[in-house]
Amino acid sequence: MECCSEGKPWLLLHGLAGSSANWLKFMDLVEKKLDGIHLIAPDLLGHGESSAPKIKYSASLEASIMSDFMANLGYDRFSVIGNSLGEWIAMLLSLQGRVEAEILVDSGGMRLPTVSPLDPKDLDEAMALLSKIFRASSWKTREVASRLMSGRSGSKGYVLQSFLRSEERYLSWEDISRIEVPTLIVWGSEDGLIPLQLGRLLASRIRGSKMIILNGVGHEPMIEDPEGFFIAVSGWMKYS
Repeated sequence: MECCSEGKPWLLLHGLAGSSANWLKFMDLVEKKLDGIHLIAPDLLGHGESSAPKIKYSASLEASIMSDFMANLGYDRFSVIGNSLGEWIAMLLSLQGRVEAEILVDSGGMRLPTVSPLDPKDLDEAMALLSKIFRASSWKTREVASRLMSGRSGSKGYVLQSFLRSEERYLSWEDISRIEVPTLIVWGSEDGLIPLQLGRLLASRIRGSKMIILNGVGHEPMIEDPEGFFIAVSGWMKYS
């Protein structure tokens, strides 16, 4: 998906088992309220409307595909917002020298503590996972859990399992400290998947980075509180 005015290109990267639809409400706000920004929100390979071949999936593979994708659109350099897995991909693109500025949202690129199963086997496990992702009760229902389960079957289930079984190493703190582009880190205070303390540690390792904590939201603030997320990032998008 693409939207908004001609201007500075921003690539939006969703998380594992998500899709470009994660950004819809945020994109609508940008289109209405922010000039000079061009948004590009693809579905990662194996996600959304993209094909899901039976291959070995990894953040590095997705970063390579996104690098080629943006080059084919005519962008040698661009800015990026990445959430969770998308944030890992964003950091890889930054380390490759493709990125002018980045916004890292509830990162998935670091080694994480044990969390609820990311591949729930039943509704109870799905509900437990939702309780880690979202704070708002409207997102923690059995209806949403059923939709989450259905999105993890068939080819999409294969993609999820391939990522979870990947032997790709996480980014080290040494890798992360080599990021030199302007960086804004945004974190939901109630993220139960990737704790806030890891966000603070990430901010301490990227020289010159800024951090904004969004109170009362979880792992996907652009879904749970699109207005608050827009307010947090819009200035950085326009002037970085």
